[in-house]
Amino acid sequence: MEDKPPHSPKRPDAFVLTGSFLVVCRAPLYLTELARRGLKILLITPSSWRDEALPASADPHHPAAAIDEFAFIDGDVGVENSFLPGAVAAARRWRETYRIVGVCAVGETQVEPTGLLADALGVPTPGLRATRACRSKYLQRWYLPEFSPSCLIVPAEGRGDVDADAVRYPAVVKPAGRHSSSGVETVRDPGELRARLGAFPPQETVLVEDKVVGQEYSVESLVQNGRTVFASVTRKDTTDAHALTFVELSHTVPSDLPDHDATLLDANARMLTALDFQDGVSHAEWRIDTDGRPVLMEVAARAPGDGLCVLYELATGAPLESEIIRIALGEPSAYPAPVRVARQVYLEHSPGTLLDVTVRDFDVAPRWVGEGGLWPRIEPGAADDAPALRAVLVHQHRGALLGELRSSEERAVSFFIDAPTVAELDALEARVRAAVTVHTAPERPELPGTVTHVLVGYSPVMLAKLDTMLPADSVAVLEEPAVIEARDIAGLADRHACVAALLPAPTQDEERPERLTGLVPRPPRVRVVVPVVEYAVVAAAALAEEWGLPGAGTKAALVLRDKGLLRAALADTSVAQPAWAVAEGPEDVAAFRTAHGGEAVLKPANRQASLGVRVLGAEDDVPAAWAHTTGADEPTLRARYAGTARHLVEQRLRGPEVSVEAIVHQGVVGFTNITAKTVQDSRHPVETGHTVPAALPAGTEDALRRSLTVLAETVGFRSGILHSEWILAEDDGRPHLVECAGRMPGGGITVLIDLAYDTDILGELLRVLEDRGPAEPLTARRGAAVRFLLPAPGRVEAVTGVERARAAEGVRELHVGVGPGATVRPVTSSWERAGLVIATGPDGRAAARNAETAVALIDVRTAEAPAAGGPR
Repeated sequence: MEDKPPHSPKRPDAFVLTGSFLVVCRAPLYLTELARRGLKILLITPSSWRDEALPASADPHHPAAAIDEFAFIDGDVGVENSFLPGAVAAARRWRETYRIVGVCAVGETQVEPTGLLADALGVPTPGLRATRACRSKYLQRWYLPEFSPSCLIVPAEGRGDVDADAVRYPAVVKPAGRHSSSGVETVRDPGELRARLGAFPPQETVLVEDKVVGQEYSVESLVQNGRTVFASVTRKDTTDAHALTFVELSHTVPSDLPDHDATLLDANARMLTALDFQDGVSHAEWRIDTDGRPVLMEVAARAPGDGLCVLYELATGAPLESEIIRIALGEPSAYPAPVRVARQVYLEHSPGTLLDVTVRDFDVAPRWVGEGGLWPRIEPGAADDAPALRAVLVHQHRGALLGELRSSEERAVSFFIDAPTVAELDALEARVRAAVTVHTAPERPELPGTVTHVLVGYSPVMLAKLDTMLPADSVAVLEEPAVIEARDIAGLADRHACVAALLPAPTQDEERPERLTGLVPRPPRVRVVVPVVEYAVVAAAALAEEWGLPGAGTKAALVLRDKGLLRAALADTSVAQPAWAVAEGPEDVAAFRTAHGGEAVLKPANRQASLGVRVLGAEDDVPAAWAHTTGADEPTLRARYAGTARHLVEQRLRGPEVSVEAIVHQGVVGFTNITAKTVQDSRHPVETGHTVPAALPAGTEDALRRSLTVLAETVGFRSGILHSEWILAEDDGRPHLVECAGRMPGGGITVLIDLAYDTDILGELLRVLEDRGPAEPLTARRGAAVRFLLPAPGRVEAVTGVERARAAEGVRELHVGVGPGATVRPVTSSWERAGLVIATGPDGRAAARNAETAVALIDVRTAEAPAAGGPR
């Protein structure tokens, strides 16, 4: 069927952006310019951004909220044209709905598809030759021989035909389709060349070129109707001055070495003519060789990367992105000449784990933008402002393992400065370099030889108990640097006799647990690895597996850390579950609620402590609930890793709630306890109490144990402890799985188990993790219960009755976490509970009565209720 776009005048005007979702959002001026014109904004981006893009677009405070529609497409930067089919398919759909008035590539990988879309749509474009050649370094050598170094083009099937002995050394190898200096490296002899060629993926075309020795520059050009309306030279520094790589370390706008400006601008103009470049922005990288000849390294038909757009705005006072959009829309364009000198400097670092970045002597704090974070808006000053440090950006996350710089993505810290003159800029750079320190830990730290137990994650309660169980200096604690800082535990060994060392490490990077196993050396006497906190379950399993010690198993740990993966794994088993679906935005939640009787439960897929869990009725505001759930965080407990936010929407079940705690040894379920729960009757189903053991019919207990055994077998759980939560559905009484964790339970349940069974649940866990045998079933000797303190929200005026409660019948422990002047927030997660009472009794019911009586004796009087911490 012929594809003919309709010509209805009712189609709204739209603009297509292409490229990385992150790059688009880091340059929100593109979105601002388009939204200001009332255009619908359509984004074509790789599928890998789906999980981050959809929640961000639902956040009214995120730049992505301006994007009207996404097309997520698949491809590989190393495979030519692999993104093209998806881009064309998306554009065909949109062409039927919108009148597309402009197209622009923001970032490298989508340049060629963008040129083809623009050509077919009849909107401004650099042109087919320019967009095709600018995505292929070998086509640049073909079209631009006048400016090219001597080179060999080596197709994937031709690597065996390269006569390495005939190449002039030093030479440079570079993949033809990548960006960010990835894979570009100097080779010094035939052996190095053969090794590098053999290391490239089998589908990549590679160039082998003469190495051009000389200063590197780039030229940024705005071209309209084939005429250059603005061009400027940037000077660059790269790692090749002292290494074999070509990673860029600084950019200066405009060039502070202007002697070659005229030569470079002339060569750049002739290059654009040869490429028949029509409309758009170009970023060409050049070197001036020892004979003064300009030699083209590569050219891109898109805006410059790194912070160059920021530098142009600092130097001129005007944003470059606005002109790029004007050209893409066919509007007249002009751009001012620089009036200041601006520079971005990337600092080199010592290899190791990134612990911190500090700045002395300047009133500028580092901004941790991480691998996927947004950059702050960096405002330009006036032309005659004093020299200024504008920003210090940390491009990796705390705990990142920093190695040798081999591509732009591996740089860790940069800063932006500008000044009226070059001399002032150079002086300021020297001062800033002296003021900024990148703190790293050694890449392979040595743990003390006394260590027998490695704890992954920090728990003061567990360490206090281990102080009574283990010898001095026998424990090493691994924890995220951000958590160490937030919880102020750097001096942990001084607080706990059992602790020999606290090692900053990436314990919560579930996407790449190999980073931890590659960082931490195996202590020679180590016997056990313990997953201490929820966010360290995967890391602990991976470490135990790497060291040949008992543990959950990495695959099982990954499933237990994601409620969606667990739901899917159990879908075809006898384990009952609520209906569920992955939620990528409020619209998914609303549709699910409608399909399930007007009720639903929205929850994060990989969090703890009921954080972000929201019960929805038919009248509840879904966008508000979505904002609450997606915005819930634990900044002192959880490190930030990109792409980890996942959410589920589930059928709401009614009935009693219980949890099952079980110790598993080599896949066999041993000791098992069932805990009865009380839950807050609100939209936030936070637990208000636990009772051990639960008083259940024998048939229900057997059904829970059978279901837990099926769960453990299905996920392949090997050794450790499982804490699973269930609802006994009121319609049929069957246990329905809520979730399951592969670590010790919280909320005082371990204390209840020890009191009720006269056991030591931590000791039993260590027993199976040390492979000393199973934890055998036990019979409870008494009941134990905890009830949590839930005062009315407001500012605390007085706390009374504590000593009476402490002396009440059966009370074993009592903790009050608030005092006069403190603020009590609405309870939307377990972290907002204000205290607890633990009591025992002859059985569970008696223990629960004792705990409830004691809690009732405590009066936390509050007034002046604060604004709610979340939807109620």
